[in-house]
Amino acid sequence: MKETIKIALDCGKYSTKAIGKYQGNTYTTTFRTKMQQVSRLGMDISPNSFHVKYYGNEYLLGDMVSEDYSDFSLNKASRIHQLAIYTAITQLLQKAKASINVDIRLGVNVPITTYKDSIQKENFKQMVEKRGHTIHLMVNGNAYSIELSDVTLAFEGMGEIYAKADEYKNKNTTIIDVGGLNTTLCSFKGIQPQINTMIVSDLGMNVLKGKIGKVINERYGMTVSSDDLEQVLRRGYFASKGEIYEDSKVMIEEMKLEHLQQIVQFAKSRGYTFNMNDIHFVGGGSITLRRYIKQEFPHALIMDNPQYSNCLSFLKILEVKNG
Repeated sequence: MKETIKIALDCGKYSTKAIGKYQGNTYTTTFRTKMQQVSRLGMDISPNSFHVKYYGNEYLLGDMVSEDYSDFSLNKASRIHQLAIYTAITQLLQKAKASINVDIRLGVNVPITTYKDSIQKENFKQMVEKRGHTIHLMVNGNAYSIELSDVTLAFEGMGEIYAKADEYKNKNTTIIDVGGLNTTLCSFKGIQPQINTMIVSDLGMNVLKGKIGKVINERYGMTVSSDDLEQVLRRGYFASKGEIYEDSKVMIEEMKLEHLQQIVQFAKSRGYTFNMNDIHFVGGGSITLRRYIKQEFPHALIMDNPQYSNCLSFLKILEVKNG
């Protein structure tokens, strides 16, 4: 009987996160979801970056790629997500030192809009499984042959509901998943998602960065790149030629608060009252907005590792499904 590795994978517009479970041990990997096609790349590959050769083409994924190559489309049935998924799988296989013929049981995320549409859902599943064909690729000089079948699709925005089902089964909970491109909301009665509460907005962190870039351009008369904006959001200020613009610190904080308020107003416009439910925030954007989440929702819970929350539930689903 073949050994099995269970892999729960959340491939987001900002970053790709995955958890693998093999022989009783747990492994993780995370890297930025950025991809650039390259040719005869000869330079050394830095950590959290990957040189991928896939059916005659070469790609660079991860930190070494400029923010300009981030994916802003709503569709995840794309080459960047396909290769990010395969690359994450290879990294977990490598970390686990899994046998060459290990049986991969994969659970991967799709947007709620895709999850609710049977045709989109099946098309995404077929793309990931490569319609039953063996997947051949090289990652950082190592060759891999992967076979995927019966891939489990899970919707974004479930947080740790299924990972901690006993804790949630007698509660009403609203999960707010703040991602790179989108913010997803879903309310649960126990562990049952309420279909009419599944909503998606485009109010992810990339939108906030775009707003900050526009204000910097208008206030200081300077053009900023996508890479600049990533650093501005991380550091909390704008600097040029080594000079920190002190007033930019207040401006950025005000825009974070305004962004969270927009998320709340969007939810209210779609029927959310935030009454009678526990409020849980997940997704990497929850870290960026933490201060203002605590201000607007003082009793809300922000998960310890919010970027991995969905993966933990995906993994539990795989364990229940595959034993």
